[in-house]
Amino acid sequence: MKLGEILDRRGVMALLALLFVALFLFDIGGRTLSSPDEGRYVEIPREMVESGDYVLPRLNGILYFEKPPLFYWLEASAIKVFGISEWSMRLWPALLGLFGCWMTYAFGRHFYGRTAGVISAGVLATTLLYYALARFIILDMAEAVFMTASLFAFLLSAEEKEERRALWWARAGHAAAALAVLSKGLIGVLLPGLVGLVWVAMLGRWSFVRRAFCPSGILIFLAIATPWHALAAMRNQDFLWFYFVHEHLLRFTTDVHRREGPPWYFVGVLAVGFLPWTGYLWNAVKEALPASWARRHERPVELFLILWAGIIFVFFSVSSSKLPPYILPIFPPLALLTGRLLAPRLEAMEKDDLPIGRIFFIGIFALLAIGVPVAYLTPIFAENEDVGPYLGIVAPFVIAMAAIFAALVIAAIVLPRRYGIGATVGSVALAGLLGWTGVSLVASAADPNSVKPVADVINTYRKPGEIVASYGTLFYDLPPYIDDKVLVVDNTGEFVFGMSQEDVSRYLTDSAQFAKMWNGEQRMYMVARTRYFRTWEAEGLARRMCIIKRTNRAVAAANYRVLDAEGRSICDPWYDHEGGSSQGTEGPRS
Repeated sequence: MKLGEILDRRGVMALLALLFVALFLFDIGGRTLSSPDEGRYVEIPREMVESGDYVLPRLNGILYFEKPPLFYWLEASAIKVFGISEWSMRLWPALLGLFGCWMTYAFGRHFYGRTAGVISAGVLATTLLYYALARFIILDMAEAVFMTASLFAFLLSAEEKEERRALWWARAGHAAAALAVLSKGLIGVLLPGLVGLVWVAMLGRWSFVRRAFCPSGILIFLAIATPWHALAAMRNQDFLWFYFVHEHLLRFTTDVHRREGPPWYFVGVLAVGFLPWTGYLWNAVKEALPASWARRHERPVELFLILWAGIIFVFFSVSSSKLPPYILPIFPPLALLTGRLLAPRLEAMEKDDLPIGRIFFIGIFALLAIGVPVAYLTPIFAENEDVGPYLGIVAPFVIAMAAIFAALVIAAIVLPRRYGIGATVGSVALAGLLGWTGVSLVASAADPNSVKPVADVINTYRKPGEIVASYGTLFYDLPPYIDDKVLVVDNTGEFVFGMSQEDVSRYLTDSAQFAKMWNGEQRMYMVARTRYFRTWEAEGLARRMCIIKRTNRAVAAANYRVLDAEGRSICDPWYDHEGGSSQGTEGPRS
């Protein structure tokens, strides 16, 4: 029975759908919030829910206009329904990732058949970067999915023969572009527009421009994208300059955000991020290209997908600001081109005639099968204060992943001789499916950067109204875990704009002023990185100090002795430069 006949069965498609759901929802709550990104993008919606202000985003009580609010609104809805937890905050990225896979399947099925649609969705779901960002609380998945929806709708409108249906696709594209703008800014409409314009110009389809920019579609776009921008501008006179000039123009043209990288930066990101399918990209693009410029009209869909990936890749490569998630929007078209490449070969169960893909997979994953355990045994990791304590915990995962990679490499070497390209593709798919879920489990088991253990201790003993300070840096995950804002000491970070807009002394201070507060009569807590805490100790500004928790990442202390429910001190140790090192003021009690 051919693959297409198998996939035509409803039960098979239902099982595949469940597999996709399980892949994206698996263990999404297992890992604690990471800092800075996840902490930041949980705290902003938490404060929206707390204050009821969904127009002006605030981070730790301070105006924060770097990004538009759609993702914050989605996360706020999860908070209202489920409360704050790791799994509830990662639910929207996972659902958006699933939606992106469904769109890729639907688009692939529409143009290339069911088999290509399923393979394309499977390729997308098992690429390292896409899978990782579907499990990460960050804006890029929302932006990529809505931009993908806009571009898919644009092409469907262009290829649709029936005028009324084509107009509805054009309107859907405008709506999706507006949602992309509300997800991460003007690139949500500029990049789809640029891709569409270049495609139209190359094919000479200028008559389509009138349909693409239909008045009803423009009105839909403006109705969705404009209100928030207008309300924010009405409430803050500097919003328009900071948001459009500083966060868009200067981010692209200067290194104001200090995220620069060489022009080839995203070559490495793509090579690693598209694993385990990277080896197929060359053939996927090569076989999709028109045979000649004169025959470009024969492959309008393939040309659109290539332009989509290429233009966005080049755009971010010439930008002065670079981070790996920026190129996520090119993954759906590349997955479709890969699915288009593999589907007919799998249908025919041909021999493996794509040696680059197979050799690349064998080489990379053989290195991983050897390199992962070798790296694990390297003394430098054992000596690292962040990684060393977790080596014993992750040992079973390291052994299992190395064994899986080795087995799949052997399968990709031996089995294609008898079973053809299906054996290779199966090995590659399993490497992505099992390998990245294994990485996820490692991240859940060994999380040296979490401040949650410290926050849990503070939550146990802290009374309402008692201040918690983040000394020397902002632990972005601390406010969500204590369900409150913190006092940031000696670190302005992302707050320069907010500081210029209003009094933020409740949330930011310097070490001299903080020392006066610490030595006052009100109980308060502080959390500091170990090196900053040593500096704080060495300065000798604190008269009293109760160490309540130490982790590899941070130290937590109170300025008065903290007692447990039975009246025993939990200080380890207790410093009192006024009354001795072991005896001293217990401080206020409630």
